[in-house]
Amino acid sequence: MLTPIEAHLRADEDPSNWVLVIRGRPLTMEGLLTAAARTLDEFSWNGEPLAAVSAEVTGRDRSADDVLAGPRLRTRRTYAAAPVTDVVAGGFPVLATFTAPHVSIVLPEYDEAHVRSLVATLGPEQANPHYMRTPR
Repeated sequence: MLTPIEAHLRADEDPSNWVLVIRGRPLTMEGLLTAAARTLDEFSWNGEPLAAVSAEVTGRDRSADDVLAGPRLRTRRTYAAAPVTDVVAGGFPVLATFTAPHVSIVLPEYDEAHVRSLVATLGPEQANPHYMRTPR
């Protein structure tokens, strides 16, 4: 049975304050499909299986540096970023999920065409200036 993502939505955050959506690697077709498949197997949204990938957002009180140096993204060598408005205009709803600044970028369909479009919307991979190698 799928868990409704609605139970994990943050109602206290105003998405109109978001500026950038930042996704750490993997940013490949295979990596994004794998990430979306995990969500698809676990969550639903509006009663339907949810295909989505994790990302983080910047805003009034959260700079890109804050997000890139944060606990989730500082372990990622590279990232891609786009204005939230561009992601939403590209047909990808952005949901405020779990703990801020985490969001879920919804894929309208779980397929290569939508992943390719998301990759194009997010733009080129960039080096994370706050990357910290994790001990093995």
